[in-house]
Amino acid sequence: MRKLIRSQTAERLKKLRTGLRHVARKQDDADTIHDLRVSIRRFTQELRVFEPWFGPKTVKRIRRPLRRLMERCGAVRNCDIAIDVLRTAGCADPALVAGLDRERRRTSQQLAEEIEEWHKTDRIGKWRDRLKAGRAGSRERADASARRLLPAILEDLFRAGRTAAQPDSSARQMHRVRLKGKRVRYTLELFKQAYGEKTEPMMKSLKVLQEKLGAINDCATTLEMIRRERAAATAVRRLCGERQAEFREYWKNHFRTQERLRWKAVLRAADRN
Repeated sequence: MRKLIRSQTAERLKKLRTGLRHVARKQDDADTIHDLRVSIRRFTQELRVFEPWFGPKTVKRIRRPLRRLMERCGAVRNCDIAIDVLRTAGCADPALVAGLDRERRRTSQQLAEEIEEWHKTDRIGKWRDRLKAGRAGSRERADASARRLLPAILEDLFRAGRTAAQPDSSARQMHRVRLKGKRVRYTLELFKQAYGEKTEPMMKSLKVLQEKLGAINDCATTLEMIRRERAAATAVRRLCGERQAEFREYWKNHFRTQERLRWKAVLRAADRN
């Protein structure tokens, strides 16, 4: 576990630093902000999984500024999402888009100031040293940890997904499935050395699931931002309904009971060598 945690922490902190640098250079690029958000989520999931080794106090101190940075990124990203959804739904009124552009510039400036503060304080460098010093925990092997952790969170995903795939489910329930799917996927990445290529089909299915649920959440985010624009909101709700139907069909075809059993069997067979 010490070897695994050392390598994963170094990799995820490096990606987080790279993401910060790219956003600082290209504030107008929606993809760089998306990539930074992904790197934050991946690192946050590592902290959650490896908390017994890092220590609860250390993890709590680190997660607080991560949440703040995520909120800053989200405020900018939501503007990009809303504009894209409005165009996809065919209701991108120029005045509405102009208002979203102004909001993006405002939130982008706040994000730039937050990133500048991170650079000045060398927050990532301090975290690297702190996590290295606090790496203790049990003597459990990485494969044993994988077999203990992953089947449980996979079961949690399938349980939530069965509810969200019902015709009368809410966007909130679908959003929960999206978050749980990310946790499974990012945890699988942490333990890749214990599985090799065995989990690749699972990773591909989870990625597509995230994309479909993310498209639904994009509509929900947009509706929150344009709630007073009735015509646009009607068009976005129509698009959201289409995307929800696509999610339910995908879940039905790729996350059946036999798939759950097959995946859990794979997860329990982490490399014991």
